[in-house]
Amino acid sequence: DFKHAESHNFVAVGRDTALTPDNFFVMKIDGVKDISVMLNACYDVMHTDLPVSPYMCAGLGASFIDIANHVTSKLAYRGKVGVSYKLTPEISLIAGGFYHGI
Repeated sequence: DFKHAESHNFVAVGRDTALTPDNFFVMKIDGVKDISVMLNACYDVMHTDLPVSPYMCAGLGASFIDIANHVTSKLAYRGKVGVSYKLTPEISLIAGGFYHGI
C-alpha cells in the first residue's frame, strides 16, 4: 500500500524468482546512512580589488553506504562552486553548493 505515510521505509525481499504471496517478506528499513571520505582540490579566483571571490572544487574519494546494517563502499566524486566574501583578513563568509555522486 503506497498510500501509507512511511511506505518509503519498507522493502519486499523475495525468496525466489517468482513473487507470490508466500515467498517474500517485508522488511522495514529505519535509516540509510552515507559516510564519505573525500580529497578535494579547490581553485579560488582572487581579485585584489574586490571583496568577493568565486571558487570551484573537484573531489574524489569513497562513500560507505549503510542500509539496514549492511555496509557497501563505492567510489565517490564531488563538484563544488561558490563565492567567498572577505570580512576581515582572517575571516571570510562562504556561500556555495555541491553535487555529490556515488
